[in-house]
Amino acid sequence: MKLLSICFAALVLAFTGANAADPVPGTVKAEAYSLPQWFKMSFLDFPAEVEQAREQGKHVMVFMHLDNCPYCARMLKDNFVSGDNREFMEKHFDVIAVNVEGSLEAKWTDGRTYSEKSLARHINMVGTPTIVFLNMNGEKVLQLTGYRDPRTFRRALDYVQTKSYTSRPFAASGSTGDKTEVYALRDRPRLSN
Repeated sequence: MKLLSICFAALVLAFTGANAADPVPGTVKAEAYSLPQWFKMSFLDFPAEVEQAREQGKHVMVFMHLDNCPYCARMLKDNFVSGDNREFMEKHFDVIAVNVEGSLEAKWTDGRTYSEKSLARHINMVGTPTIVFLNMNGEKVLQLTGYRDPRTFRRALDYVQTKSYTSRPFAASGSTGDKTEVYALRDRPRLSN
């Protein structure tokens, strides 16, 4: 009976076209990517990086990524490879990449040394990509997790570059921006009093 069940399962798989190489529904396919060449080459000594950025009037942006992360690939493509955001970042930020599965040593702004992997845990990273913005004193002023489209990401870039973090939380920064109306209600005379 057991042999008959195994044969039946094999036939079902053969006729339905199921393949071990097919992705599981609901999963995301890994995607290889390269970091932009304009990212700052770094020894991951963040106190020194903050000092150098401050001398140039820039903030430090840490791009925390995972190899083959499809969301990292999309974030890079949509925001860092071309377009207005790229030009803006090159002008106002020193962007430093950290591989969250990496083993390179990184001296964080607290003066402690971490592996790239333990640094991700230290800053409470929960997904990739994670973007950490440091002010000119090396303090974390904003941490974003996950993909952001260019318009939404630009709001974060403007918030940090204009030093709005000194006067209001990031969540409040969206309330003053221009919002595209998604849906306008139509008048319904029969529904009004």
